[in-house]
Amino acid sequence: MTDRPATLVLSGGGAKGAFQVGAERVLREVHGFQWERVFGVSVGALNAAMVAQQAYKELNDIWLNIRESDVYRKFPWPVIALRIGLLRKLGLYDGSPLRDLVYKHAAGRPFVVPAHVGRVSLVSGLYEQVSSDSKEFLDAVWHSATMPVIWEPIGANAIVDGGLRNVTPLGDALEFGPTEIVVLSCSSPRIEPAKAPSNILDVAKRALTDITVNEILLNDVDEFIRINDLVRQAYDEGVTLRRPDGTPYRYCRITVIEPAKPLGDTLDFSPEMIRMRMRHGEEMARSAMQPPGVAPSERRPPQVGPYTVPPLHA
Repeated sequence: MTDRPATLVLSGGGAKGAFQVGAERVLREVHGFQWERVFGVSVGALNAAMVAQQAYKELNDIWLNIRESDVYRKFPWPVIALRIGLLRKLGLYDGSPLRDLVYKHAAGRPFVVPAHVGRVSLVSGLYEQVSSDSKEFLDAVWHSATMPVIWEPIGANAIVDGGLRNVTPLGDALEFGPTEIVVLSCSSPRIEPAKAPSNILDVAKRALTDITVNEILLNDVDEFIRINDLVRQAYDEGVTLRRPDGTPYRYCRITVIEPAKPLGDTLDFSPEMIRMRMRHGEEMARSAMQPPGVAPSERRPPQVGPYTVPPLHA
């Protein structure tokens, strides 16, 4: 196995982020990927921070042991009504436990490779990229994973989830001139059907995290891949395509690994679902890396290292 330098891009997706952990592990341990730079938004920001620190076992353990209460504080509907009606809160639940989770596991550890996360201000409407060399990077990781409506916007600028404008920060990654990019998406190309919403939380999750996020993700990835292919075709014909500022576009190999089956509710942190998502991430990474022309019967899933996903009741 030889080292394969690449840039890793991690999309948003709430509890579905466990898919990325399984996929990243196979890519790195089995196929020799060495991450030169890592980008993430939403849950991808948390995963990106740990991967950039090369805290792989810690990241694996976070997901195997995570519970809903580690991410947000849930309230009964009468309390929600009180919070919104009388206390003028701007979110259904309290998302501060996520900040504690980020600092507990990522504070005080150096970044081995550069990491970049994105957040959005509801005041300016703009997307901001924050790098790991910034003193506020860990706060930005928390900001990036704060889903609007479900949790309160943060600070005077009302900072929320970077996925609101940039579900997969592929464009950010391309600005650094990588030779290869791997995108780990938590969303399948097809929107999963769901039951009719029964409350405002269901409406928020379905509208924001399923339908809107999926549409932005597909449009972003499809557009970048289309432009990338045009750059390659032009180069093959001896033509150099240039940006408005005159700098040339450069072709970059891009691999997108995404789920092939439903991954369930965005806020379902049950141990069964987390393990299913991690294993499916492993499966899809193996499938994506299979040499062309290999028949399914000839595919032998490689053994990954010491952080494989154990059975729930092991």
